[in-house]
Amino acid sequence: MEKLNMKDKKLPLGFTFSFPCHQTKLDESILVTWTKGFKSSGVEGKDVVAMIRKAIKKRGDFDIDLVAVVNDTVGTMMTCGYDDHNCEVGLIVGTGTNACYMEEMRHIDLVEGDEGRMCINMEWGAFGDDGVLNDIRTEFDREIDMGSLNPGKQLFARRLQKTVRKLLPDCDIRFVRSEDGSGKGAAMVTAVAYRLAAQHKARQKTLEALKLSHEQLLEVKNRMRIEMERGLSKASHPDATVKMLPTYVCATPDGTEKGDFLALDLGGTNFRVLLVRMRNGIRRGVEMHNKIYSIPQEIMQGTGEELFDHIVHCISDFLEYMGMKGVSLPLGFTFSFPCQQNNLDEGILLKWTKGFKATGCEGEDVVNLLKEAIHRREEFDLDVVAVVNDTVGTMMTCGYEDPYCEVGLIVGTGSNACYMEEMRNVELVEGEEGRMCINMEWGAFGDNGCLDDFQTEFDVAVDELSLNAGKQRFEKMISGMYLGEIVRNILIDFTKRGLLFRGRISERLKTRGIFETKFLSQIESDCLALLQVRSILQHLGLESTCDDSIIVKEVCTVVARRAAQLCGAGMAAVVDKIRENRKLDFLKVTVGVDGTLYKLHPHFSSIMHETVKQLTPKCEVTFLQSEDGSGKGAALITAVACRIREAGQR
Repeated sequence: MEKLNMKDKKLPLGFTFSFPCHQTKLDESILVTWTKGFKSSGVEGKDVVAMIRKAIKKRGDFDIDLVAVVNDTVGTMMTCGYDDHNCEVGLIVGTGTNACYMEEMRHIDLVEGDEGRMCINMEWGAFGDDGVLNDIRTEFDREIDMGSLNPGKQLFARRLQKTVRKLLPDCDIRFVRSEDGSGKGAAMVTAVAYRLAAQHKARQKTLEALKLSHEQLLEVKNRMRIEMERGLSKASHPDATVKMLPTYVCATPDGTEKGDFLALDLGGTNFRVLLVRMRNGIRRGVEMHNKIYSIPQEIMQGTGEELFDHIVHCISDFLEYMGMKGVSLPLGFTFSFPCQQNNLDEGILLKWTKGFKATGCEGEDVVNLLKEAIHRREEFDLDVVAVVNDTVGTMMTCGYEDPYCEVGLIVGTGSNACYMEEMRNVELVEGEEGRMCINMEWGAFGDNGCLDDFQTEFDVAVDELSLNAGKQRFEKMISGMYLGEIVRNILIDFTKRGLLFRGRISERLKTRGIFETKFLSQIESDCLALLQVRSILQHLGLESTCDDSIIVKEVCTVVARRAAQLCGAGMAAVVDKIRENRKLDFLKVTVGVDGTLYKLHPHFSSIMHETVKQLTPKCEVTFLQSEDGSGKGAALITAVACRIREAGQR
């Protein structure tokens, strides 16, 4: 340091220590045993890094940051790996001999974690110390061993033969001589550690904004509760973002419903037509037939007439498929968009969401639009009895199985919730007695700016480039249509800053919507040495290292975890309100759930459940997955409405 006139500088130090050590960290190394003639006392069993730091401090005339201690074989591999990227093995044959290589993490039981690789220092000189090589030792080997400082140790090191190529004829093995020794490798390990630490710190700082504390989740819960009250109040309802729409669904099935009912289920890119048959007196005697139809994007974003003509065409195809073309049936319409309802069979579309943009529909009664399309076709007639939201349909479906089910939740393409509210709190509808199901339309939570402090730059970017900028902000933070896009924006940011993919962005990654939310589920399900992750990244035109794959997986984990926690905070506000409405010390309630994100993501449901549990200590919340989708619920509501209507006529 003095010779180089650098005594006043604090430099990072890499320490090549070529003896058997037990490492728990890059900068911690416990000497197991001396070899190669060394016998210094008081060192074996001690951390050599701590000892060298102590010696530096004792000297007191310079300061050094000891970053890494490595074996000479590791240093040699790193030195040669700088020139040859295929170099994954290090070998020393000199005073002593040893080897190291890159092993898959899933095979290293001594270290936690299954992803990526780690360099293993073999200490192979001790091969044979247990006697396994006795049958090929000669009298000369024994004589040399007995005269050494450590008789009975490091036997293999004294007898290494260069026969690798003969033993492995199917492998193309190159031996690259290390010209600069293992010291350069130690410096490189140190440099890499410094670079990786800085990059890791930069990435963590970015991801920190997406990690929510218990206090933050409580705050989200409290803000949701405030917005719920604003939506229920007649005075504040016009300006409320969480609309809390009355559904006019006040009764659940009692088991006496009977007959055949049609149901339509429209809420995303797929559309279902169902025939539901109920047998009188058999509570679970429901027979279902259904067919799924796709809605092309040009129809989703065309005219309302084109959209409803397409829907009626699908109904016609289904009736023909079922051999029921001439039959007039009561119909329930699951319509999963914000609607103002004044009756069970009237739904005024407030605004499109989830990528729909069909003109001439907003502000119109969707039941009338459907009836007009049926009339235009002139093939059949249907009695449209009820229009319901998919959350309401899901709640009814699960409520048919579990009488405690009073909440519905959808977490799929979009997200929404409904629950049974006391009529005395529903100021938009006259009457104080009983309960009514409220369609919350909670996707718009935050549209008034109340979640701005929780939004990241990536949420803002996704929102600004969406079809409905500034709308459905909560939905854009938690639902399947947007999570992949949030991840894509983070990956692009990391790559531009040189923190990922060696700073190289593929053209495909620049494409909006290319990182599908299903990739999050696949990536987080990946236990096969990141093969699935690398396959997905390859599909996106990205050449990834193991480290890249681990980073991508972490980004997916953080984004999905935040979504599940936010969803849980919203649900906590709902169930606590039900408990307080009824002035209960403790509430037992079931939530009916549907949606691909909830069903298919490996961790979303468990994280959401845990969040609800933490935020509602006075509630026991059970989540019941809807197996039949929201369409069956529309048929059940229709059946109940028909039963009540018939009873009224009598």
